[in-house]
Amino acid sequence: MSNAITLESLGIAKEEIIERVVSRAVEQLLAENAYDEDGDEHAMPSKFATLMKKRIMERVDRAIDEIAGRNVLPNVTAYVENLVLQETNKWGEKQGKTLTFTEYLVARAEAYITEHVNYEGKNQAENGSYSWSKHTTRIAYLVNKHLNYTISSSVESALKAANSKIAGGIEGAVKIALEQALSKLRVKTETS
Repeated sequence: MSNAITLESLGIAKEEIIERVVSRAVEQLLAENAYDEDGDEHAMPSKFATLMKKRIMERVDRAIDEIAGRNVLPNVTAYVENLVLQETNKWGEKQGKTLTFTEYLVARAEAYITEHVNYEGKNQAENGSYSWSKHTTRIAYLVNKHLNYTISSSVESALKAANSKIAGGIEGAVKIALEQALSKLRVKTETS
């Protein structure tokens, strides 16, 4: 039996055949436009291919998030925390004092909330007309608007509750009055 032909005698390794078979099977399973049993080349991808694609994308997204969390986000945080801004003139020459990004944000927030607005909450630039007149600061306007909303929604819910109780009371009173009227009508019909 030494004359038997084996894979090794042909120069083919068992591992190589296994690898080729597995590679080909995976190719066929993951083929985007796999043929169905009827030979239709426009068949939808198999459930297996769709599931594999989903899992691969999840792993890729997880790897990207991990790399970004490890490398990108700390650098962005450090950049923003160390960013220094300085006003320039129209030629790009620096003038005025330098501000860190945090100081700049605080200054902009302060300017925004203390800015004068009209009765609609718009500043002069937002209003876009010549008839703008200052009414209050933006923070006072926003506080008043919030209070107005809170009070009106509370009053509305209280009125709904009161109306439902009043309607229930009126309904009960009407029923009692109708029952009394019906009982009087019956008495009158029986005696007449």
